[in-house]
Amino acid sequence: MINVILADHQRIFRIGMASALAAEDDIRIVCQPQSIDQLMHGLERLHPHVLVLSSAFGERIDAIRHICNARETAILLLEDHGETAVPQFSPDVQGFIQRSADEATVIRCIRHLARGGRVLRLVRGHQNEAALDPVGIRVRQQLTPNELRIIAYVVQGFRNREIAVRMGMTESGVKNTLRKIFDKTGVFDRLELALYVIHHRALINAASEVQPTTRLTSLATVEAQRMELAPQFR
Repeated sequence: MINVILADHQRIFRIGMASALAAEDDIRIVCQPQSIDQLMHGLERLHPHVLVLSSAFGERIDAIRHICNARETAILLLEDHGETAVPQFSPDVQGFIQRSADEATVIRCIRHLARGGRVLRLVRGHQNEAALDPVGIRVRQQLTPNELRIIAYVVQGFRNREIAVRMGMTESGVKNTLRKIFDKTGVFDRLELALYVIHHRALINAASEVQPTTRLTSLATVEAQRMELAPQFR
């Protein structure tokens, strides 16, 4: 059994990835930390084979690497769209993969690292996007830039009123736009929309391009903002 810690600041990504990993007979998620303290405690006590790690935890990467080296835990670092891991991530990090990689690819990387392998950097180029995600491409072509921006905020967990403030719209305007997005994507609510988007690389890439995820200074700031802006996707 491959024990995995899934440490990611994007709640909706954790939901989707946890669901995919739970379906695998040889993989078990032993911890989903939401703070650096929870992560360090989990690494110390649970001895996972692989740590799937968001780059948002980068401020403590030295301490994380130290524990992982002692426990022989491989690190699979998630890179956000348009991001290249900074040099300090490189030593002792066994794998780098873009967040937009499909679930099957992430699962293959986890198994590979658990066997002692290494994934220096696995990136899928946009030139193959149409072949890899024809549905996502077709839906993306129907969405306006404003709709893609709203999608990006939904994936990050923001409420309608917060999206309205950030986009200079009324809350009712955001609701009306969301209804149009639901119609175009064939989903029924915000959670379904977020899950739909992260499963279609073309959409998550397009949303990242029009509204890149804000860089926050610490994991505590990430979690505080996520609590304030309601991660329940209502």
